[in-house]
Amino acid sequence: MPNFHLKKRIILVLLGVLLAADAALAYFNLKMNTARETPQQVLAAETRQLKLLKADVERAAAIQKNIPEVLKKFDAFEADLPPSSKGYSAISQELNGYARDTHLLIGDLRFSEKELTEHKLDEVVIEATVAGDYNGVVRFVNQLQRSKNVYIVDALQLESDTSGQGPANLLKISLHLRTYFRKV
Repeated sequence: MPNFHLKKRIILVLLGVLLAADAALAYFNLKMNTARETPQQVLAAETRQLKLLKADVERAAAIQKNIPEVLKKFDAFEADLPPSSKGYSAISQELNGYARDTHLLIGDLRFSEKELTEHKLDEVVIEATVAGDYNGVVRFVNQLQRSKNVYIVDALQLESDTSGQGPANLLKISLHLRTYFRKV
């Protein structure tokens, strides 16, 4: 009996060695077949790569050429922003006018300012609560988008009415905006 177990183990070890050798040969065969590219294929691949790199360089040169024009547009944009000395009252009047036109009520209007020293601008975060019907809220946001002033709507958040005393179609929206003022 011990002879049978010994033969069985030897056969299993030899079988394992053969399977490992077969796997190694299959791996090297696969590597050899994929590595064989004709010189024409190599040349075509390198030509494509060269064209892509040249196109990237041309785009970068075009961008670099347009930088002064873009900077002039940025300067013109910043010059069109309202000055910080008159900005708060103008923004407050504009938002209240939009609310009146769209039949909304603005409550809890708050401003917080952050200085952007690299651009000589003040970023103003506006937080307000507006209440009204859905169409009024949509028209209000539409008027913000069409304003001559710059408004970035960061968030519109529906607030829940736990009192249950208001009309059924009344929405209460928490509004988070950003705008910018030019430093004088």
